[in-house]
Amino acid sequence: TMQCLAHSRATHTHTTSSSPGASTSRNHGTARRLHERSIIARANSGFGAATSTANRNAAVLDKHLPVDRYFDGLRQLHASPDVYVIDDFLDDDSCADIIARARAKGDMTQSPVVYAGWTNDVESWVSTTASGPAVWVGALTMLLSSAVFGQEPGLGILAEGTAAYMASVGAAYAASVAFVKRKEHELGELRTSTSTTLNGSGNGERVLIEKTSKLLPGTSWREYEAPTVIRYEAGQKLAPHFDANRGAQVEDANRGGQTLATLLVYLNDVDGVAGGGVTRFGRLKSDNNDALVVQPAKGRALLFFPANAAGDFDERVEHEGTEANEDKWIVRIWVHQRRVDEPYGLPDAYGQ
Repeated sequence: TMQCLAHSRATHTHTTSSSPGASTSRNHGTARRLHERSIIARANSGFGAATSTANRNAAVLDKHLPVDRYFDGLRQLHASPDVYVIDDFLDDDSCADIIARARAKGDMTQSPVVYAGWTNDVESWVSTTASGPAVWVGALTMLLSSAVFGQEPGLGILAEGTAAYMASVGAAYAASVAFVKRKEHELGELRTSTSTTLNGSGNGERVLIEKTSKLLPGTSWREYEAPTVIRYEAGQKLAPHFDANRGAQVEDANRGGQTLATLLVYLNDVDGVAGGGVTRFGRLKSDNNDALVVQPAKGRALLFFPANAAGDFDERVEHEGTEANEDKWIVRIWVHQRRVDEPYGLPDAYGQ
């Protein structure tokens, strides 16, 4: 998955007549393909020399992992950034098996929340202090020692200035760490779901993993985090967040590096009107100019790319799980840049 291949801009998506919402005639299928082309055309429209930096950056970010555009049931909901759904990605038996195995583990706990990018914040705080305020504190300390206390210039004043400088930098580091802890606590209050991970030994998990590798050619189970089953009960939600990490090179080094793709599969049906619990992309627009939302439906998969194939963070795909009014079960696979070792990834025995 380390390859940085630009994904095809082909607009063809293959949908079978058995999928919910599939075309009932050749004319309907043609209309849908024309509609998909129009979405991509609008996303890529511009005026040559007037192309903005944002559009150029989007072109780079859009070079995500390759997708099998002929995968059965694949539909494109949004272009640049690309968001796809696949109805009936998992059959009913696989969905039921995954839920049953998650229940049987008996260790569903509050879904973990990590303040991604904390290393960048700490580095920024410390470097800013070290290059500015701390220098002035050190200089002022030496000035006061000389002018007020009459201390002669020399190693003594230098030592005092250095000590003041180091104390300022240390205080900045301590303040930044406290800030990170506070942010993690705040984020924890915004994610109220429960979750557990599976080891890939169940039939439903194997179907999920095998179909994921077909949908994303060139990837394999070695780059996948172990399937995570997440349950939202009535009243639970997940606030807007990102799946990728600006500090992935350091913070996610032990779990395969940056998150390149997210595959969510809804394991049960949720009432489209009263059930809530949709997946909402607040920065993306649908055809009616509202935020792009995906309605949970049993077996339906949602695919998007938190970062491009090179690992560059894409802030456009911020998303949330809105408050559920009834039980909602999903299973998630994160695809990383390289092998994800245990305990985050699948065991070596999976491939045997």
